[in-house]
Amino acid sequence: MIPLRLEDALICITSIGPIAENDPLRLAFFLPHIGVTGGLGVHARTLLASLIECNEAFELTVVAPDNPAQLFPRSGIEPGWTEPLQDPRFNLDLIKWPESANLADPLDAILANRPAIQSADVIYTSYYTGMAHPPAPQIITFHDAGFLEFPEAFGSTASTRLNTLRLIKSSISAMHCVSADARDRICRLLPFDPSRTRVVWHALADEASAINSAKHESWQDRPLWEEGDTLRQWGRYAFFPVGAATGFNRRRKNVPLAVEAFRDANIPDFRLVIASTCLLDGGSLDQLLPPSEQLQGGAMIRGAWRSDDGRVIILPNLDRPQFLAAMAHSHVVYYPTRYEGFGLPAIEAMALGIPLISGKTTSLIEVVGNAGILVNPDSRHDLSDALRSAAHDSALRSHLTEQGCERSHLFSRSRLANGMMSMFHEFADRR
Repeated sequence: MIPLRLEDALICITSIGPIAENDPLRLAFFLPHIGVTGGLGVHARTLLASLIECNEAFELTVVAPDNPAQLFPRSGIEPGWTEPLQDPRFNLDLIKWPESANLADPLDAILANRPAIQSADVIYTSYYTGMAHPPAPQIITFHDAGFLEFPEAFGSTASTRLNTLRLIKSSISAMHCVSADARDRICRLLPFDPSRTRVVWHALADEASAINSAKHESWQDRPLWEEGDTLRQWGRYAFFPVGAATGFNRRRKNVPLAVEAFRDANIPDFRLVIASTCLLDGGSLDQLLPPSEQLQGGAMIRGAWRSDDGRVIILPNLDRPQFLAAMAHSHVVYYPTRYEGFGLPAIEAMALGIPLISGKTTSLIEVVGNAGILVNPDSRHDLSDALRSAAHDSALRSHLTEQGCERSHLFSRSRLANGMMSMFHEFADRR
């Protein structure tokens, strides 16, 4: 394992040194996921929100597809996704995505003619790819190394991404990794020079006001979606945020085994509520549910899938306030994922003060620390035991709530902004 340097561990604050020019730093971001509801979209919008709060002078142009649903047809689209770009330091360059273009290919044909790219001091791309011939230093974010470790789950996309990275690797000035674990895997598998990586953790997406609002008792009797359930109807429940759990995500989010472990726990008057950002149709339900659950029956009722006995519910894609409220009023956040690059739901649970059960694997060991119950995600027995403990042990629940709230402060927007701006200054070409 590549040793984790102290300066990498939290915010990667690098010695910037004097800059001769007084002009604001010119940044150009390519953020294809900025409009989607899943983790990559949350990260992109949180990064912009953190920079809004930053006191540094900079000029930023965000290049993004004008129709996110064209690139990500099975993902939910965040209402008002352009709102973070109202800051006067930000410009939005919306591009019509060519039908023949592949997001896994080099981006030169898409980005080379954009004026902001040509004039940038730093180019930042957030999706495993970049330009073969960038006109300025290029920083690429790696969220995880899943397609390198499990190429069979990605089909032809894995080989396309790998070929692109091999082609552009020499043109990458720095690689931003969202955890030390992600960095170690990428540097080993790609391979990539660890001295050209910087670790900057994700930040909590939501302001304190949104966290406090999500906890309010008034949510108990509000429908979470049109003609949908209220929280009071669920009673005690474990909340399982899985995102778009199809393809590789189905494998890593571990939904089928997690559902079976919930059944094994056999906790009276206790439900499992699964929050997915993918569209609930026959194909996605087949991906989410274990065969044993499918054979028991179940149906779509008022927009959500429900098992015959009502103990397992799969929600439709919720807007952000409703998602947070559903998490905030749960008895435990159940996140037995097998593989993560970071694990945003873990820090959301900690900030909301909800006890967390997490997979003892990859970046989650680094992110959760001692603020959750870390469990072997492939052990039904261990997962069931953890659920029973979280349901019945009030002292353990109080301890996890206290530890989680304290640890959540490590994932502030100011730390994210400082770490990213430090990295941008370090690699900028001040022409």
